Amino acid sequence: MMDIRMIGIDHQSACLEQREALAFTKAQARKALDRWKQEDAFSGGLLLSTCNRTELWASGSKVDLLQLLCDEKGLRKETFEPLFTCRGGAEASRHLLQLACGLKSRIYGEDQILTQVRDALELSRACGADDTVIEKLFQTAISAGKRVKTQVRMENADPSAARNAVLLLKKRLGDLTNVPCLVIGNGQMGKLAANQLTDSGASVTMTLRKKIHGTEVQESIIPQGCHMIDYDERLDHLQDYKGVISATLSPHFTIRKEQAADKSFQRAVWIDLAVPRDIDPAVRELAGVELYDMDQLGDGETAKKNSRAFKEAMEILEDYEDELERWFAFRRHVERVKQISAVTVQDACKRMEKLTAAEAMDHAVEKLLFGLRDTLPEELWERCFTALEQSSQRDTLKTGKGR
Repeated sequence: MMDIRMIGIDHQSACLEQREALAFTKAQARKALDRWKQEDAFSGGLLLSTCNRTELWASGSKVDLLQLLCDEKGLRKETFEPLFTCRGGAEASRHLLQLACGLKSRIYGEDQILTQVRDALELSRACGADDTVIEKLFQTAISAGKRVKTQVRMENADPSAARNAVLLLKKRLGDLTNVPCLVIGNGQMGKLAANQLTDSGASVTMTLRKKIHGTEVQESIIPQGCHMIDYDERLDHLQDYKGVISATLSPHFTIRKEQAADKSFQRAVWIDLAVPRDIDPAVRELAGVELYDMDQLGDGETAKKNSRAFKEAMEILEDYEDELERWFAFRRHVERVKQISAVTVQDACKRMEKLTAAEAMDHAVEKLLFGLRDTLPEELWERCFTALEQSSQRDTLKTGKGR
């Protein structure tokens, strides 16, 4: 049985405000994982928090995962319990495989979720919160996601929220050639949005922080064709931008209603790509400003248009489901394998008193293999030796946390 459990909230079960309450920044996720690991809440744990979902994964855990999340956020479990989905074993692994391929994203088939899954695994490693089960499960999901992205074409599927945001701007403003647009945030999502805008011919200004937490800003790749301004200057000419996209990891609003109340806007479209939200929802009350958030970007018809692609993806994922089932099933025998190995090595060491190391190992292995004659039914000999031959011819033996 697969020793894995998860609990999650996503765009299908909860509105943006509810997802915001349970969203974690990278720093918050690191802090939570550190504490839970120290409290022995699980053997291995991983926290995945994106614009569309928050999921806590755990192996070797008997604690209430929802209670962990709610306590960390200071929320009442009873309020959020109806919004969460709990999965375990094969159901949980199947969910993760589909998730990594973008099949469960609001923007169907999007690319960014694969990076987010990989980043979540790297953070778990950095905290020392991962274990063999978490490693194997998420490494397999990442491999599956890459293969599906390579082999399956999602017709009319938008690969990122950034592209959908730009498509929305085109829909609301028309041709974006030379249209002044502001992108707040120089992270991955901000850069994606800036590149999409410049490719559409827009005149793009992008914010860049000169200092972060009192230190000089790290080197940043500036998208080609963008004019850069300091983050603190983002409000100076806000009324001049027809399109505004905000995509930061800040826990605070990048634009508050009172900061823009004294400005005059002529048909401005603002799009908030952050969770928690960057832009104060109250700006919708400003004359001339249209505000959209993540929950308004998805295309509900995309999944229907990709029914054939979905089937192809699921056929690919069957191989990875089988791989995980076999891996988890064999874990029951790992300790026995180690014991057999230890006995064989001990036997070889004793023989080294009279033989060379190579001769000693040869005799120890032969003893193990010839012993099958007396311990294994004859009808199983051919199958057993074929498997041993194939195993011996493998180039490498996977070791460590992914074994």
